[in-house]
Amino acid sequence: MVNGDCLMADSDAIEAQREATATIRGYIYQFDASILAVLGATSDETVTVEGVEDFDVLAGETDTHGQVKYYEAQKLTNATVRDAVLPMLEGFLRYPADMRKRKRYVLYGHFKQAPETAPTYCLADMQHILIQRPYRVDAATGEKVRVEVNLQSKVGATDDEISDFCSRFSVKLSEAFDAHRARVIAELVSALGVSKLEAEHYSYPSALTAMAALSSVTTKSARTTNRAAFLQLIRPNVAIYSAWALREEGENTYCKKIRELHFARLNIDSRERFFILTLAQTDSIDELHELVQHIIGRWSSHRMGRTPAKERYAPFFFLPGVTAATLAALKGRLVGDGHKITDGFAYHGAAFSTDHLMLPQTRDYPVSARFVGSAEELEAALAAAKRARLVIQLHVGDPHDVAPAIQQIAIPINSASMARKIV
Repeated sequence: MVNGDCLMADSDAIEAQREATATIRGYIYQFDASILAVLGATSDETVTVEGVEDFDVLAGETDTHGQVKYYEAQKLTNATVRDAVLPMLEGFLRYPADMRKRKRYVLYGHFKQAPETAPTYCLADMQHILIQRPYRVDAATGEKVRVEVNLQSKVGATDDEISDFCSRFSVKLSEAFDAHRARVIAELVSALGVSKLEAEHYSYPSALTAMAALSSVTTKSARTTNRAAFLQLIRPNVAIYSAWALREEGENTYCKKIRELHFARLNIDSRERFFILTLAQTDSIDELHELVQHIIGRWSSHRMGRTPAKERYAPFFFLPGVTAATLAALKGRLVGDGHKITDGFAYHGAAFSTDHLMLPQTRDYPVSARFVGSAEELEAALAAAKRARLVIQLHVGDPHDVAPAIQQIAIPINSASMARKIV
C-alpha cells in the first residue's frame, strides 16, 4: 500500500525543486539581459547592473532603467505589469521635474503568454493597472472580502505625472530562455569575431561569470562598466565558468556538459596541460590521489610506446592550499604506483629547474606527471613551455590568477569526486 504522506512529501519536494530551478533561471535570464545591454551600448554609454533597476544604461542626456522578468508559467497581465511598474513609478516621483526629463523605464522579459506586439499604456490604462483588489478579512464577520486600493492615490501621483511616466515607460518582449541565450551567444560572436563554437565554449561562460561578479560587488561604481571594458573581461581563449551554471544544471548535467565541451576528444593533441586543483578541505589524500591518478590515466601518453617524442605529453599539477607534507605523500603514492614524476628538483637541496621539470617523456623514462609546488614555479613552467599551453582549473572557491594571454578553463567544483566526472 502506498503511503499518502510519502507521496505528499515527494510531491512537495518536486514542486520545491521546480520553484528553485525557475528562480535560478530567472537570475540567469537577468544576467543574459544585462550582457545584451552592455553589448548593445554605444561608446558614450555606461551600464550599471543592480542599479536603480536590474540594469541601467546611462548616457549624456538619457538614463534608461531596465527591469527584467522571466515568467515561464505566467501571462503578461495587469498584475505582472503592476509588480514592475509600481517601484519604477515611486522612483520616478522622487526625482525633481528637471531630472524626470532624462528618465526612461523598460520592462524587459518573457511571459508564458503575451501579445505579439508589446503593449503601450496611456493614462487610463495605467490608472486601471494601479487599482489593486486584494482580499482582506472583514473584522465584523471574519470573512475574506475584496477591497479596492487605489495605488495612484497611495503614492500621491497626479494624472499629469502618470501621463508623463507612461510616455517614458515601455515593454520589450523577449525570447524564451534557450532562444534568449542563443541571441547572447550570437552577439558575442559578432562582438568578439569568434566562431559560434568558441562563443559557446569560452566567451559565454566567461560573460555570465563576469556579469554575476559585477552584480555582487558593493559599490555602484564597481558595478558600472562599458562595452569595451566588458569585452576585455571575456577574452576569447578563456572559459571562466561560474557557480550559477552548476546551480542551473545540477551536478550530473553540469559535469556531463563541461566534459563534452572540453574533455571528450578521442584524439588528444600534445599541448602542455596545467591542472590547477583547489579542493575542499574535506577532501582526503585518498580522494586527491584518485583524482590525480584519473587525470594521469586520461591526459598522459606515458603508456603509448609508439608515440613519437614530439607528440608525447604529460600533465602538470599545481595544488595550491595543499601542505608540503600532503604533496610529498601524494608523490610517494604515485611513485609507489609505478609512475615516473618530475618536480623541478634534480636532487635533495637542488634549486628548482624547469629543465628538470620538463625532462622528456621517453620509452626508457616514461614521465607521467610533473608537479610544481608554488605560484612562482607555476609561472616559470608556463614561461618555459615550448608548446601551446592550456590551464585547467578545477576549484572550490576562487580560481588562481593566471596570465590573460594563456588559454584557460576555470571550472567551479564541490569535491574531488565531482572533478573526476568532468575530466
